Amino acid sequence: MRDIGTDTLLDVRDLAIHYRTGAGPVQAVDGIDFTVAPGEALGLVGESGCGKTTAAKAMLKLLPPNGLIPRGRIDFAGRDLVPLTGEAMRRVRWKEIAWISQAAMNALDPVYRVGDQILEAMQAHIRIDRREGWARAEDLFRAVGIDPSRLRAYPHEMSGGMKQRAVIAMAMALEPQLLIADEPTTALDVVTQAQILSRLARLRRERGMALLFITHDISVVVQTCDRVAVMYGGRIMETGPVRQVFGAPFHPYTMGLTNAFPTLEGAQRELISIPGTPPDLLNPPAGCRFAERCPFATDRCRAEEPEAHRVGEGRLSACHYPERVEEFRRTAATNAAWAEVGRRLSEEVVTGSRRPRTGGTEVLRVEGLVKHFPVATGLFARGEAKVHAVDGIDLALNEGEILGLAGESGSGKTTTGEMLVRLQEPTDGRILSEGTDIAHLKGADLKAFRRRAQMVFQDPYQTLNPRFTIQDIVGEPLKIHGLAKGAERRARVVQALERAGLKPADTYMERFPHELSGGQRQRVAIARAIVLEPRFIVADEPVSMLDVSIRAGVLNLMRHFRDAMGISFVYVSHDLPTIRYVADRTAIMYLGEIVEIGPTEKVIAERRHPYTQLLLDASPEPDPTVEKPPLESAGEIPSAIDIPNGCRFHNRCPLATPDCGWEGRDVIAALADWDLAGKPRPAIGKPRRDGLSVSLPAPQGAAAARTELIPILRARHPSLEAAARIEEAGDALVLRFDPKPSPRRRRIAESHEVACLLYPE
Repeated sequence: MRDIGTDTLLDVRDLAIHYRTGAGPVQAVDGIDFTVAPGEALGLVGESGCGKTTAAKAMLKLLPPNGLIPRGRIDFAGRDLVPLTGEAMRRVRWKEIAWISQAAMNALDPVYRVGDQILEAMQAHIRIDRREGWARAEDLFRAVGIDPSRLRAYPHEMSGGMKQRAVIAMAMALEPQLLIADEPTTALDVVTQAQILSRLARLRRERGMALLFITHDISVVVQTCDRVAVMYGGRIMETGPVRQVFGAPFHPYTMGLTNAFPTLEGAQRELISIPGTPPDLLNPPAGCRFAERCPFATDRCRAEEPEAHRVGEGRLSACHYPERVEEFRRTAATNAAWAEVGRRLSEEVVTGSRRPRTGGTEVLRVEGLVKHFPVATGLFARGEAKVHAVDGIDLALNEGEILGLAGESGSGKTTTGEMLVRLQEPTDGRILSEGTDIAHLKGADLKAFRRRAQMVFQDPYQTLNPRFTIQDIVGEPLKIHGLAKGAERRARVVQALERAGLKPADTYMERFPHELSGGQRQRVAIARAIVLEPRFIVADEPVSMLDVSIRAGVLNLMRHFRDAMGISFVYVSHDLPTIRYVADRTAIMYLGEIVEIGPTEKVIAERRHPYTQLLLDASPEPDPTVEKPPLESAGEIPSAIDIPNGCRFHNRCPLATPDCGWEGRDVIAALADWDLAGKPRPAIGKPRRDGLSVSLPAPQGAAAARTELIPILRARHPSLEAAARIEEAGDALVLRFDPKPSPRRRRIAESHEVACLLYPE
């Protein structure tokens, strides 16, 4: 056994992983090398299909039955894991190497309480009784910021962010030396993601644990990891300290990734997509895996595999021409270089104007729009409880304008977008399209409206009929509306596909969706949306499931259609960098209301509403020169069934005043925070909420309870104490609060409105 030294925990050498198929072995990973030191965080980044997850699963021998390791070593803590099988490998899993999967929703057993699942993981590896194990689980929940009482909850009773933190707690249960996190925040909004990553980083520092972080999001890696390995086509293209690699990349693929990723500060520069798709690993190319898509590829690149050259302290790059790096960086920052690659691959590189559009004819106006979903209170009966998905919003969309709609998951963005194209029936309010109220249209009138309004959905893998050819998918709206037949329909389908950047269209017409990449499928979805030449399109998170290399192309398409065809867009996203890149105006939504709306640059640069500030603080920054402070305590969006008093953001707002709507549930939250911090409160019993008021038992007398309560309220927020009227009621304290209305939007500048008491009406 080779001695890997005390400064290396994981040493992977010449690792190859193949998948057996009927057509031959798919060389998913083909000879990679990397190391992870104790306590270090290594990011593994690259496009889908480049081998990141496959390489990580090999560490735990979790490959599917057709996966095999034909060569290579995985030295972990002084021993090679490759030969280990059965019980020997089971002892390594979870105890020495733990795994956080991408979908926390599927990582927890829905029929077991979360605490029992954590306890089971511990008892499978160590001798520990239930009482001691439960106490350890409570400590773990406190460490990840969850009330230990939630150990008795089932997974469906937790939010997505809470489930992901529970999975992290489970992974930490046996204090592993290495934690492998496979896209752990992909399905989460930016605020929840920021809190998860902050907790993970803090736990790693406190416990001296190493981290292997797998993602396609370079902004997350920049803010989380110490070093990075960039993978492509089963090989590692570049490695080194994360801020050096993305600040001054040596490999053209890394240059392409950094130029394709929008940043909050650099949103005005042109984003550049990487044309083409990763190579077929059933028959990988002979030379550099990236040569086909590289602007600088030569005959040598196509014939000869490049070695990993040392290009700096702790830095390696697998490129034949490291001495030309300055020239490559300058050229890779231009669209012309990648457009030439696109022409070579018969794939158009689309750009759009960066000039914001203002004014113009009004295409859509929303007045007092409401959508409530009734909640069942019994097995068959419906009660008065309801989900306030959208709660009285007003907005307008102008011709040739892109309107961004931003906010966390649960804020009402998607429901709003679906009502605008009448996929949801509004509960109340008006939706005026060119002067006609379409909120309650039916039959032929609704069908006629749908010629003017289309939607592009989030998931390109589920929105295209797998049994239809691309020609049928794009041509179906023309057939439904009786607009074209035969050769004319085909011509319009070809035109839509080529406008969407799929050239020549004939090469795609007879294909099925499964024969296309994710980016190509999303372009087909866009072609289907524009084939009717609608007045406006609602794009619901259209790039969130796409690789960074192809996001830019889809975003540029939206700007191109705005400029070339005058189509208006409502762009729904929680990703403020992409909103800043494409949107002319932006509306910030929170818990069913619009809390800020205005020109995008003003909204993001001035960030007048505290919630806008939170979203910007939470947005990860791929710029390696920017170091953002961790966001550990931002709370979670409240339930849309039990709407907060007053301003709906007050319980998370650092600037809240006594008039913002504090109430009894905020006192209960303050007590829970106190308990979570492990601080005693013997003079205050279990609180009981009654509407806006809350009653606190005082076992040691009202005076003692009051003395103990004041610092608890102040710790939550100074204005909470000021808002509460504290009364003595026998052996209890009663805290009463005044009902407050939700603040109305007030104009603070031209076309800029904010719903916040910090600004006068």
